[in-house]
Amino acid sequence: MKKFYLTLVALFAYTMVATAGVRNLYKQDFELALTPAEAGWISPSRADGMFIAGDQFGKYFYFIHAGGGERNAYTLWGTDLYEEATKYTLKFDYCPKKAPDTNLANEIVVMSDSTFSTNRWANQNYRRPAGEIKAGATEPDRWWLFDLTELTDEAKEGTNYAVNGDSTNIVILPFGGFYTITLNVDVNARIVEWAVDDEFGTPIGSGTYNVPEFVENMRATGINLLAGKVGSEHIIDNVLVQVQTAEAYANAPTVALTGVNGTARTYAVSYEASNNEIVHVTFNGEELTPDEELAGMNKYNLTTSGKLVAWTESEGAISEKVEVDVVAEMIPLPAVAADIIAVTAGYGKTYKMNVSNSEVPTQPALFFNYKYTPAAGAVIEKENCQNGEELTVTEKGTLEITTHDGGLNAFESTTIKYDNNVEYAVKDDIDFQHMTEDALKEKGFEEIDVLASTSTSGETNWTGRADALRFNWVKGTAVGDTVQVRPYDVDHGGIRRFLLAPSKIDETFAHSAFAPVYTWFGTAGDGSDISAMKFNYGIGLINTGVKGDAQSESISVNNTTLGVDGLTDNDFIIVNRVDNYGRSKTDDIFIEAASEEEAIQKYNALNWAPSSGLSVLKGTETFQLYRIQDALARVRTFVAKTSTGIVELPYNKVVSDHNAPIFNLNGVQVNANSLKKGIYVKQGKKFVVR
Repeated sequence: MKKFYLTLVALFAYTMVATAGVRNLYKQDFELALTPAEAGWISPSRADGMFIAGDQFGKYFYFIHAGGGERNAYTLWGTDLYEEATKYTLKFDYCPKKAPDTNLANEIVVMSDSTFSTNRWANQNYRRPAGEIKAGATEPDRWWLFDLTELTDEAKEGTNYAVNGDSTNIVILPFGGFYTITLNVDVNARIVEWAVDDEFGTPIGSGTYNVPEFVENMRATGINLLAGKVGSEHIIDNVLVQVQTAEAYANAPTVALTGVNGTARTYAVSYEASNNEIVHVTFNGEELTPDEELAGMNKYNLTTSGKLVAWTESEGAISEKVEVDVVAEMIPLPAVAADIIAVTAGYGKTYKMNVSNSEVPTQPALFFNYKYTPAAGAVIEKENCQNGEELTVTEKGTLEITTHDGGLNAFESTTIKYDNNVEYAVKDDIDFQHMTEDALKEKGFEEIDVLASTSTSGETNWTGRADALRFNWVKGTAVGDTVQVRPYDVDHGGIRRFLLAPSKIDETFAHSAFAPVYTWFGTAGDGSDISAMKFNYGIGLINTGVKGDAQSESISVNNTTLGVDGLTDNDFIIVNRVDNYGRSKTDDIFIEAASEEEAIQKYNALNWAPSSGLSVLKGTETFQLYRIQDALARVRTFVAKTSTGIVELPYNKVVSDHNAPIFNLNGVQVNANSLKKGIYVKQGKKFVVR
């Protein structure tokens, strides 16, 4: 569970006068934030992994590292808020909700860096031992006041955290628990007194850290979270920077909607219990008595609409008032999104259904029922589904999906309908994987070498990594009579490679060589501003990421953009990729053959780019090809059979801008992503949206 209130740890270890109070210089409990950005959180490359989530206790910051790549999230509040304070307390709640799948450890650090730079924090530990500065980094990388780094020793079950870089000084934080981290900082003495407590206030660890002299700033500037790979999940809440005041002080409370039951509402009003604060709440002008009282939090149950006002009092000091408009009406649930993840000729489609509770107050668990009614045949229906549910249909019909809250009836159900009433046919099938040697040479590709390496780095993963290209050869029917074959490894001769120099890739070539698929091109005319194309023979098209014909420079083009000419939003593109890390591995392919040679021949004859490397896009959407590790294996297009009469865009001529503006017949530019039925003009050509 999320701990809404801060445990009553001692505020300051320093002498306080009897009339002293506690003032919040900075507070972030996420109750009023709609997005992570509003709450001051940033992730250089994992913005899609940041969320404002919540439960019956309130909202919190939620960070998921769901894939590869960089894995940082951070917040900064700077130093201006401290004014002249030389002693302060920093508190926050932390929950390592889910362990990473590998041994790349989590790290959470309180920064004191006053020269912020995102580059040196991305995908690396912020903490640096004394005397060590990572290449390309700077001295402020070691400006921190407190650090917890998960130890990667599997024998320690991934729950031990080294404190301030000392692996002999650990705190044990089992995944899924909530922990309060408290720092009492003496700026002049350069001392940080730290404590970690669980959600019940039980001490887990404490100590004193003497901050090294090279750390110039003793005032905390923010928090940096480094998420362990892959799939680790983290929660941060109740971030507080507090100082002692000479006289009594009352802090404004936080009001959070924590319960919804039809038209009834439950509000939680939190306050600083450690500051001897008394909370006052009125509703429509009348003082309310709490329905439930906890340490630092009162709960109020309301059944009508009106204005709730809350403030605190502490030894005569009165805080500012917080006002909330209470709307006691049924809240409709969001509709389910049914994304099409597969298309076949005719009416065949696979729908993947998901619904998000991120914008629903209190984030309740959501379920949905679906019913597919074909024009002819039996109805397909299922109840109480959850995210990720898939439905494959082959006949024309209507899909009806109803969102509900599992029978609680605390929220209003919502129903949406999707019509599957357009028949599709395959228009194009560009098979990069099986492109012949003659076809490649005709387009200007030259054979350069054979990749035959056992290394597992970058491009050599294609032959060196066991998880990359492989299949199961079934020699017989006996149990265990199956062997794994890697047809492109060193023992089988490696991979023939063909290269096309950037100087040969102009705009005309980009739109015609693999028409209707268009590939990358630049504007310099000599290929100096684009990367080369490469074919791994029998696998697919590769983006080298290296600019210039010499191919001697370092990688400078991470992604290239591809698309298909001549399609509309009503059409579909099916893209098959395979990567050399094995994330879209092919070990689920079973081939029966009398010999290994025959098995490899059958394997090579297949289009084996797996479903995990498949994307279904609208006809006007583009897609990316990442450098060296990804290969484009196949692109198919599906268009409506009823689209006769459309004047198609040319495939073998230059289409200068795939994303060119679209106009209606009155000459008014329209939004390309929300076209209604009608006739439109793009680059001087008419097309029909049906």
